[in-house]
Amino acid sequence: MTERMVPNPRHERLKQLLREAEYGSQEVRQAYQRAVGAMQSGKVWTGPTAVKWGAELEARHQRLGQLARRVVEAIEEELRRQPPLVTESEADAMRREMAGRV
Repeated sequence: MTERMVPNPRHERLKQLLREAEYGSQEVRQAYQRAVGAMQSGKVWTGPTAVKWGAELEARHQRLGQLARRVVEAIEEELRRQPPLVTESEADAMRREMAGRV
């Protein structure tokens, strides 16, 4: 007898997590934009220290965006590994595991 197929709880949780990560990633990519733009304008602070500080701010802004993208990519990769449907018993086992009741 074949077991009924149901939505994979891990797949569903990963889709939710991906939406949250994509939203957060967008916020992160914009986090320092105003400050970087202000520093690049030359109207906020000038001189050698300002140039050095502005370059460091820009580098951190870029790095933060890259890291946020890597988080999204890791979730997307894991989502591709999870089938959208599993058997009922597999889904029950996954729910127990996700709840810490292994």
